[in-house]
Amino acid sequence: MEGVMPAVAQVVGVARPVRPEEFPRLRRALGPLGLAWHDGEARFFGAGEAAVQSGPNVADVLSAAARTVVEVSGPALAPPAPWFCGFDFDAASARDAWWEGFPAARALIPRLLLAQGAGSASLTAYEGVRTDGEAAARARAEDRLQLTLASRPPEFPPETGRRAALREDATAWKALVERALEALRSGMLRKVVLARALDLTAELPFDVDRALERAEAAAGGAVVFAVRAPDGTTFLGASPERLVRVQGRRFSTQALAGSAAPADAELLARIPKEVREHAAVVEDIRSALDAVAEQLHVGDVTPVSLGYVTHLDARIEGTLRGGVTPVEAALALHPTAAVSGAPRDRARGFLRAQERLARGWYAGAVGWVGPEAADLRVALRCALVRGPAARIFIGAGVVEGSTASGEWAETRRKASPMLHALLGEVPWPR
Repeated sequence: MEGVMPAVAQVVGVARPVRPEEFPRLRRALGPLGLAWHDGEARFFGAGEAAVQSGPNVADVLSAAARTVVEVSGPALAPPAPWFCGFDFDAASARDAWWEGFPAARALIPRLLLAQGAGSASLTAYEGVRTDGEAAARARAEDRLQLTLASRPPEFPPETGRRAALREDATAWKALVERALEALRSGMLRKVVLARALDLTAELPFDVDRALERAEAAAGGAVVFAVRAPDGTTFLGASPERLVRVQGRRFSTQALAGSAAPADAELLARIPKEVREHAAVVEDIRSALDAVAEQLHVGDVTPVSLGYVTHLDARIEGTLRGGVTPVEAALALHPTAAVSGAPRDRARGFLRAQERLARGWYAGAVGWVGPEAADLRVALRCALVRGPAARIFIGAGVVEGSTASGEWAETRRKASPMLHALLGEVPWPR
């Protein structure tokens, strides 16, 4: 079985400030993106790999990454934590060909990281310290940095029209929802979150850069992300949900559940089915944090609109117990009832047996992790893109009162951001 890849014990970086007007040119100079992240406050684009950790055990991969010493010289707009990572919804579940390039967990530090925030921007070149020593590694990073700063890459080619065939299976969805409702009626589950795939086949390869631009323009409160596997497959999305953010011992997370069309936003908090679904998530998060948090505050439940859908949201924050790491806090929460169900273990068992969809990193997490900090989002509203083929992942929570047709309509609403990002349009009314 694949283990955690050996990685360098130290990574050095050399950073330079860049003028905001240089940002578009330098973005092109990076070449094919390895990662992208836009959280509404800052944008990060990375290319290449200075250090990588990957393997089948999520805790081992993330913990090994967090132990690596990362030192940057020069003024850099730093990411929330040094390592960009992603990991599975359920590392024990089956995988398929779509996820061949994405192990159960993978973390990386790019060779180049371009960052832009409010009124500032920077470019950082990273290099792993190997047998020739730290000074040699810094020299290699400096050379790469100067070469990139001086480059004059061509403009991105103009966008071309894109048509795609779309495939989804309403019959299989109806059968899956009926099996879930039977599990609810039997008392086995209180809630289960089902997922399905929507497949696109285009005439030309999808343009990931354009998809990211469209996703950023329509993000609202979502975090736009992308990560490219070694085989060229890109996983991109616009996640509305935080798994956890940690700074020292302070943490924040959220309970995001229940859904309604934008026109029904004012009614959402009075629909019993949606209120029950959200309450199950709050209860699950409270229970998960018992072992790692010494203080916990749950905020008021309020509706939050993303333009195409409205959810119920409660912000949760507090203080971690002494000695609890950001990785431990994240894995205590993952996967919450918002993406699995309740009780958590029974819901995951039901999904392994009944869902018949390789989720991979969908409903897992993506983001940043390090020894003292983390900022991880639940990987939702997302797609895998490989040449002219794409698979969009969408899900819906099933509780007492759910119907197959109602949850089908909800998943279609949730598919609209990625359909628009990939195609520039949505093939059904929002």
